[in-house]
Amino acid sequence: MMTRVLWVEDDSEVRLVGASERWTRAMDELRRLAAHERAPLLITGEPGTGKELCARYLHASNPSSSRAGGPFVAVSAARLPAERLADELFGVETRADGRPAARPGLIELAEGGTLFLDEIGALPLDLQQRLVGVLDGEPLCRIGGEGSQVPDVRVIAATSCDLRARVIERSFHPDLHQRVGALGLALPPLRERDGDVRRLIEHFLERQRGATGLAGGGVSPGALAQLEAYPWPGNVRELRSVVERAFLLAHGAPLDLEHLPPEIGALSRASAPPRPGSVRPSPPARGSASLGEAVRRHILAVYAAQGGNVTRTASALGITRVSLRRHLRQYLAADARGKEPLSSG
Repeated sequence: MMTRVLWVEDDSEVRLVGASERWTRAMDELRRLAAHERAPLLITGEPGTGKELCARYLHASNPSSSRAGGPFVAVSAARLPAERLADELFGVETRADGRPAARPGLIELAEGGTLFLDEIGALPLDLQQRLVGVLDGEPLCRIGGEGSQVPDVRVIAATSCDLRARVIERSFHPDLHQRVGALGLALPPLRERDGDVRRLIEHFLERQRGATGLAGGGVSPGALAQLEAYPWPGNVRELRSVVERAFLLAHGAPLDLEHLPPEIGALSRASAPPRPGSVRPSPPARGSASLGEAVRRHILAVYAAQGGNVTRTASALGITRVSLRRHLRQYLAADARGKEPLSSG
């Protein structure tokens, strides 16, 4: 089968597009993991790298499997309030006041199929322990009820944080890490996938042509150069958003610098020859984190452009609010100390 970059075309089809060395290795490993239909699995990678899409592929990769015909239920632990997670995952039998309120949780709704649990590191420790029981084959117990049946569910978890470090910090249960981390897949960030930005742009443009009926004129050399030079902290999700927005602004003309967000177009102005009498900024010192600085400047620029609104900024970047807040805390703390952070992720 041809190796391409993952994207969901509709509810039933997962396409594979792209050919960088890093992505090819990841997709080869993905196909090997598809043979393990029941075992839990952990997918790691930065926000926007395609973790849920890989989970969808694993769910549907074997059409002859009964699990492929079952439900695929996805939930992000980072996007639900902690007080709602227990009810949403395990279901409710009775309310806090004792009144009946039978409602199945997402684990029950995924019966016979796959539960994709994104940002598993955001689960509170008590729910981590309950999930270990489910993975060990114990009867599922709704909140306020008793265990009734052993669920037939494959759990595919995902995270953008270092769970091993969380285990050492005692904020992640070691038993849960052992259960979901026995099989793993690591997805590379888009900035490390040589040539795949161009391939993805072509793919997203083709999708936009089909969705809108507009012919579309491709991408100008200048815009393509800037898109390929940009570090993409939001990865494929951010690239898709940028291409779709630029396509609509171009109205069928080739995508050009004027159609790109200011923070990406600014790279072109920064690389332009200096005007007479102007002073070009000094290049980064040897060993400095120039990529990390580019990511920092981009995130802070988008944050400022969105008026300091975390929800809108996270949406524009294609990352979760949890990830954005982590970046902002790091950058603001470093600024307060008078030095730059060295992390690009």
